[in-house]
Amino acid sequence: MYSSIPASSKRSLLGLIPGRFAFVWIVTFSVSINLLLLVIPFYSIEVFDRVIGSGSIETLVGLTVIAVCALVFSAMFDTLRGRLLSRFAVGFERSIAPIVLESTIVDPARRGDGRTHDLVRVRELRTFLSSGTVATLIDAPFLPLFILILFFLHLWYGVIALIGTGILLVMGIVGRWVARTELAQASQSALRTQAVLDGIVRHASLVRAMGWTRGAVREFMRLNDEALSPVVRASERVAAIASAARMIRTILQIGAIGVGAWLVLQNEVLAGSLIASSILIARTLQPMESLISAWRALTSAHEAWAQVRATVAPVLERKRRTLLPRPSGEIDIHQVTYRVPTVKRPILAGITFRCRRSEIVVVIGPTGAGKSTLLRMLAALESPSSGTIRLDRSTLDNWDPDQLGQFVGYLPQDVQLLGGTVAEAIAGFDDAARDEDIIAAATLAQAHDMILSLPHGYQTEIGRDGNKLSGGQRQRIGLARAFFGDRRLILLDEPNANLDPDGEEALCYAVQQAKARGATLVIVTHRPRLLTIADAVLLLRDGIQLAFGPPSGVLPISVPGSTPMQPPRTLPREMELQKLPTREAIR
Repeated sequence: MYSSIPASSKRSLLGLIPGRFAFVWIVTFSVSINLLLLVIPFYSIEVFDRVIGSGSIETLVGLTVIAVCALVFSAMFDTLRGRLLSRFAVGFERSIAPIVLESTIVDPARRGDGRTHDLVRVRELRTFLSSGTVATLIDAPFLPLFILILFFLHLWYGVIALIGTGILLVMGIVGRWVARTELAQASQSALRTQAVLDGIVRHASLVRAMGWTRGAVREFMRLNDEALSPVVRASERVAAIASAARMIRTILQIGAIGVGAWLVLQNEVLAGSLIASSILIARTLQPMESLISAWRALTSAHEAWAQVRATVAPVLERKRRTLLPRPSGEIDIHQVTYRVPTVKRPILAGITFRCRRSEIVVVIGPTGAGKSTLLRMLAALESPSSGTIRLDRSTLDNWDPDQLGQFVGYLPQDVQLLGGTVAEAIAGFDDAARDEDIIAAATLAQAHDMILSLPHGYQTEIGRDGNKLSGGQRQRIGLARAFFGDRRLILLDEPNANLDPDGEEALCYAVQQAKARGATLVIVTHRPRLLTIADAVLLLRDGIQLAFGPPSGVLPISVPGSTPMQPPRTLPREMELQKLPTREAIR
């Protein structure tokens, strides 16, 4: 099972990959494979220059047996090398994927930015590591050895090999440039296509209801064609370069045979060098030719490695935090400001208030006031641009994220449920979750009876993101999840948005029960029912704190330019007599 490793032990990403010493064996097998392959040209030399001249059948049989045994061992070493590379690739993914996923979770900048997912990049690297391209790269350093042997046979053989190597090297550089240029365009187009496709799939019902089906298909095909065109062009051009490289290698082999024949006629070399030089030149240039065809894979693997390294950097650099005592739930916010680079005005500015243990704070204000952003910062999902947020006198960034999450219950405005059963949606990934704890959380959220009414109760499959449930059912289950476990700080964003009056009453009861258990609650709402159970009210407008204090002191405040709102019938008589907040203030 994966567990976070302290940053002090994570000096580099390469240091986390297991089986690195397997490369010693991989290189050893590669050396053996390439040395044993030299048997073929030397076999040709011995057969032509010794066997044919002497007519010795015994020598021919002996040389043939030695050559066959060498090739058998070469094949065995090649098989072992392939198995080691494959297992190394699997170990690479098993070691790196958990860190990449952790980094994706903890780094908000890497979520939903439209790029190819980091884990997809890890799988690309695993496929690349187990491919024949890596074996070709390992064989490439033996090229100088083969050229040296060709020079040993004759100067002209070595010159031909050097010329061929230079030509193929230039063609490889051109192929790499073509692949990078075209694939960079294809990557951007593919991202746009994927974003449109995700939107169409997510909102398929809306697309169908609005009669946009043909238009959606047409737009997707247009973007898909834009994404495919650079890929096709790159494939065609790289294939043309690879075909030319194959032709050049064949011409050089023919040239080696022709030059060899001329040298034999001049009595400068023996006849066996004709075949030997052709085989050695082919063996020398074959890795270069293969790499030209593999430039797309090499370019993609290089980009994937760069993305994975950037992804895991926050986790590798993160320092271990000391585990703090169980919090009481007291929150202290001092001069908190939150800015984003794309907006001139701060989302929140100078927010200051204190929430004592077991208090209910209701946050109200018009749309765009920064209420949800405030809750995200309290949940440590965003960091303030300035100011401090303290839980039990310790700033949130001093808490270990996993430890802090055990004490914080969070219900976002857009209720997000993990797929699986109802019970799994409530417990999440808590390995120690017990059935009685799940039922207790559902009971506290007044969701137990509703869950039992489902086809299979707590074992009902809720579908992706809970799409098999109604909005109210998702809200109740999300509330139960926020109450599950030992939550000392519970953050609820519009928990009554999809609830009917009876559901709101149940919600108020659940909130009061959570308070009685010692939890502190901060609730964002647009509806006034929760104001009747609040210990304090925070009023925001345009990111500015207008007021904070008991409901009786905050609710009479009006917002300029608004119209009064009639109090709902569900409010107590004493609250009806007060001047309630305007419609804008409660939204």
